[in-house]
Amino acid sequence: MKSSTRFLVFIKKYGYWFVLALALVVLITIVSLSIATQQNKVSLDTGDTEPTQPSSVEEINFAVPVASANVFKEYSNSALQYNKTLNQWQAHKAIDFLADEGTDVYAVMDGTIKEVSYSYLMGNVVKLDVGNGMIVVYASLQNDVPVKVGDTVKKGTVIGKVGKTAKSEAGDGAHLHLEVWLDDENVDPSIYLDLENK
Repeated sequence: MKSSTRFLVFIKKYGYWFVLALALVVLITIVSLSIATQQNKVSLDTGDTEPTQPSSVEEINFAVPVASANVFKEYSNSALQYNKTLNQWQAHKAIDFLADEGTDVYAVMDGTIKEVSYSYLMGNVVKLDVGNGMIVVYASLQNDVPVKVGDTVKKGTVIGKVGKTAKSEAGDGAHLHLEVWLDDENVDPSIYLDLENK
């Protein structure tokens, strides 16, 4: 039998399987290259840009918001605390600083005043945008707030005075209610405050 005839017989007998195996090898190669390219693209995208959030808590160090730094109510995300004004147990997603009415309230960091407002439950509120997706909320301030939206303030600048305007905590007396929001999520302000050494 001639070699060309043998080849034709081989192709007729095994050609289908040969083409199928070849197509499978090509498909696996394409998928492998696609995955490798995508992984390389992700590493390039994340490797060349500055992080939008601080890489560690140590990079953020708040100034104390009131001179005495006397914590009346600590932050609790899940543990319930009793609110005597509302006569109910609830999570307290803030730190409350007990201080005399009229005590100065300070900017914890450099930033821009994002909001100055009043709400029945929170009283007079100032929201300070300190960058990197972080907003610091000061509530229960006295009526005469000395800052306005758009003001840029330095760390330690007086942005209000301790009041008792928050109706939801009226039974607690004069105090500062301090919240921190990071990328629209409420977080514990004590992470950024060294209250033991201040």
